[in-house]
Amino acid sequence: MAQTLAPAAASTSKGVPNWLRWLIGIAIGVAFCWQSARSWPLGQLFGGQLMLGRDAAGDEAILLRLPAGAVAWSVALWAIAAYLSCLTLIHWLRVLRWKPLLDPYASVPIRVLNRVGAVGFMATVLLPIRMGELTRPLMLARQGSGHVPVPVGAGLGTIAIERVLDGLLVTGLLFVVLFEVHPDTLARHPGVQQGAWAAAAVFGTALGGLVATLVARDFTLRMTRLILGAVSKNLAEKVVDLVTHFVDGLAFLKSPWHVLQFVGLTVVYWGINGLGIWLFARGFGVHMDVLGGYAMMACLVVGMMIPNPPGSMGIFWNFLLLPAGLYGVNEDAPRTIAFALGLWLAQTAQVTAFGAWGWWSDGRARRRLAG
Repeated sequence: MAQTLAPAAASTSKGVPNWLRWLIGIAIGVAFCWQSARSWPLGQLFGGQLMLGRDAAGDEAILLRLPAGAVAWSVALWAIAAYLSCLTLIHWLRVLRWKPLLDPYASVPIRVLNRVGAVGFMATVLLPIRMGELTRPLMLARQGSGHVPVPVGAGLGTIAIERVLDGLLVTGLLFVVLFEVHPDTLARHPGVQQGAWAAAAVFGTALGGLVATLVARDFTLRMTRLILGAVSKNLAEKVVDLVTHFVDGLAFLKSPWHVLQFVGLTVVYWGINGLGIWLFARGFGVHMDVLGGYAMMACLVVGMMIPNPPGSMGIFWNFLLLPAGLYGVNEDAPRTIAFALGLWLAQTAQVTAFGAWGWWSDGRARRRLAG
């Protein structure tokens, strides 16, 4: 599969060399990791011995016992099992909600979407500066994968819709949960509200641009030919072809049924996501209102607007804990930091395991079809 994707990936990312993307991503990750770790009690986070035992609530748990004998933090086994179950369900919801976006353009079997989605979700998390977002469109555009190839532009259109509508929905949710916070408490944490307004502006503008492109298709193509044609007619035609397929990828907006399917699955997807975060926090003994889980989830999505480092390191836990103080949670406590790191580790491990399976399954399916 690497050989199939390499030429397309190279041609799609000519503007910025991949080594520079990696360098920028790593630099961003190091900066955020340093910002958070400099105030962490590292000895209480990593300086003890991991063991099985019972936590303060009497549940079977993984404990970190310090040399002095005290337990720095613990996580209940039921919370790990519950959150991994949530992540598995979330994976399937992400795969299923992708189908209504593609159906107006091409019928792709669920089994293909599952393995392509698994690889694409992994690439989006592990690769820096959103490089992984190209993986799903490139995989769908290949010949001999068990489905009618989908042009890269159309695939990119579906990814753009996912990102924009996800951002709008989660940003709106963030405003809703902030309404429940006392104004005095909110005033002590101005960064959360400022981030919400910034996200609303970015995602709202992006949605307006997508809709304008869909409505004024002919005008967009004409202006593209006019502007780029002055430089190179060949380049202009290639870009026009890409834009044409991109607009085709937005075709689901014309179908109320497909829009309803996508929005419904998206609401369920994010609903389970926030609930899973809240349950996982309780497993660490981090107690807060269930709205706190959704606030953390929403702030994490806002943080992902920043060019991401490999694995979203640093950015993940910084933005996750941004609204902790709004719900009476001490973000500097060892159990709170352990919860944030544990959540990042669980998500990264799950998406990597599923992605590795998807990569193997995709190669196996392509070899079978070729044979």
